[in-house]
Amino acid sequence: MLTWGDWMDHSLGNGTPYVDWFDILHENRRGNKPEFVKQIVPRTPDTFQSLDKGVEALDGVGPAGEDTGTGAPEPYVIRSPKFMTNTKFADWWNTRPDPTGWLPSAATFDYPTVEDDTVVVGIIDVGLSLGHRRFRLADGRTRVLGCWLQGAPVDGLGEIPERAPYLPFGGHLFEGQINTTLAQFSVGQDLQAPLKQEGFNRATCLTHYPLADADRDLAGRVSHGTHVMGLAGGADPDCIQGREFGQKTRFLLVSLPPALAFGEGGTFLDFYLIYALRWLVEVNARIAEKSGLDKPRPMVINASFGKHAGSKDGAQPFVNAMLNHARSGRLAATGVDEVTRRVPLHAVLPAGNSNLDRATAKLTLTPTDGPRAEIDWVIQPDDDTSNFLEVWCESTTENALGQCDLAIELVPPGQSPAGESAGAAGQIQELFRTTSEESVQHLARIYCQRIDPPNGDADQGDTRRRFRYLLCLGPDRHRSDVWANPPSGRWKVRLKNLSPDKALTVSLMVQTDQPVRSGSSATRVSYLDDPTYEKFTKDGRNRDTYEYGFHGLSGSGAVARDLDTAEFVKRHGTLNSYAANSSVATIAGYRASDGRPAEYSSTGKGVEEGPDGRSAPTAAFPTDDGYAHLGVLSDGASDGSMVAMQGTSFASAMATRTIVNAWLARQHDPYGKVPINQFLASTAQRQAAPKGWFKSPVDVEKVGTGRIVFESRRRTSC
Repeated sequence: MLTWGDWMDHSLGNGTPYVDWFDILHENRRGNKPEFVKQIVPRTPDTFQSLDKGVEALDGVGPAGEDTGTGAPEPYVIRSPKFMTNTKFADWWNTRPDPTGWLPSAATFDYPTVEDDTVVVGIIDVGLSLGHRRFRLADGRTRVLGCWLQGAPVDGLGEIPERAPYLPFGGHLFEGQINTTLAQFSVGQDLQAPLKQEGFNRATCLTHYPLADADRDLAGRVSHGTHVMGLAGGADPDCIQGREFGQKTRFLLVSLPPALAFGEGGTFLDFYLIYALRWLVEVNARIAEKSGLDKPRPMVINASFGKHAGSKDGAQPFVNAMLNHARSGRLAATGVDEVTRRVPLHAVLPAGNSNLDRATAKLTLTPTDGPRAEIDWVIQPDDDTSNFLEVWCESTTENALGQCDLAIELVPPGQSPAGESAGAAGQIQELFRTTSEESVQHLARIYCQRIDPPNGDADQGDTRRRFRYLLCLGPDRHRSDVWANPPSGRWKVRLKNLSPDKALTVSLMVQTDQPVRSGSSATRVSYLDDPTYEKFTKDGRNRDTYEYGFHGLSGSGAVARDLDTAEFVKRHGTLNSYAANSSVATIAGYRASDGRPAEYSSTGKGVEEGPDGRSAPTAAFPTDDGYAHLGVLSDGASDGSMVAMQGTSFASAMATRTIVNAWLARQHDPYGKVPINQFLASTAQRQAAPKGWFKSPVDVEKVGTGRIVFESRRRTSC
């Protein structure tokens, strides 16, 4: 028999519910596992002063959000794999020689230099192949100014990549080191000769075999980051167009650590991204100083990452960081954060690929007519990872007892409901299986949190205070001395409105699932089941958010028919939660051959917007070449190879290149007041639909203001 305990108070300290759940599972898991250690992360990339009490934060001194006396709250404390973590970083920060900065100044470090007409492509990704010919100049030198390999092992590293006391993870490579290593592994040490790529990748720690948990993304046929890199900034130096493009564009790269470092449900992904964003903008500024320029060169950052569940506004750490950075872009500043405020933030993110995953539900509970609702959460068998469901109660406050107005119950498969109950902010509820009179085994937790407006700043116009329940189920193949395996099957989520006089809008979102062990972890993604949800159309196609007729059957003046008609489970509102904000360009996908939107490309709307929210993508770029040619072509893991990969990550990379081309052609001012969001939207509106596209209308919530035609890889780079 499985039984839920009573709600009880639970302090998260300066962590999050995801971090707390990670600690429980990792501490009690049997068998081989990577060792994790504590590390500190700033709250936002333009307020690094929050690290000033880093040592105390690691020791657990002070609750989360407590003012340290520096005007900034306590930093986040995360768990990172020990093999890639600089465990002395907090000590270095508190005794650093220059208390006004993070990275070394241009006067004390040998940063590369650039010309005053250079455009920088910033990429945050995994599996970035630095040795490819299309990422080098005609003379064989690299176009990569610098690369931070966050997942590189810190033990036994020499000069390549270089360890540094100011890097909390991994090591870095700059232009000179890359060129030296390219020459070392080129035939005859000639930069224009063929490259011994496997030796180069090992020497630079782009691949690392001695440690089972280290990075090996470039050991296979395809690589996500290399594919993105090729679309965003790749160019063939053996032709005129490629040489011209390559001469004027450079890369700044952050290679994120292996997936196991992110934790289940992307627990720590936000925090690696916060560091990555700050490193890119600060290095770009230092390079400009080294080059004798008065301001950083224009840089557009492509971050083809995201999560499905989340607040869809600035309440998430990384999203809050981007919003803060965008707001402060042109404002005057002094001290440690000055370098991050000299140029506007230009960032491009994918809309997401979860449109058909049955991972979002939305419902309204009225006080009298419909105070209750029930939905199935299906947990698949043989899952090595935890499953998470976020339940957001929008626009609500505490009741007289200090509890959420929304009561909840998670009913295990095959059991009868016991009754919904409401938690208060900072409380948890645990699910037990009694195995004897003296012992119990834990299976799941529900965390109740009150989510205040982003930054806690009511002056920004966002006065909402919402509640979130985070439902955590351990893996059903989890090996633990303490935690049992929850059963797979249909778990019922039962909700009840306790308010006597107001309706409650409730959103449910299944969190992104990903492997947490080296090798091939089984990640069987859970989903919400609704008997009114239709997966296919009458002709057998996947049922998208809207209906698209065949070529010539529908006029462009018609209204797109909404097919998202299920009672609870929705395709609307499936936008990548990192990209559902106004500070970035959010890119959807479509099929290049006939203009049909990609069925998997996430749809906007369905969520309540805050002042920084987003109800639709910015625009759409191709994610598939045709009905029988899935994906788009770009660089493979090996130099000279070409592969097809599918998803809005690669539409995002095309948008990044479009921005770069616009800057080079002086069609957009990177220092001006028109954001790239607005530029891409107007570009989509100006372009006429190519001949041969189907004539059915598409809705703004699916593709934004329109579909932008992207020139093929061969045409843009010979």
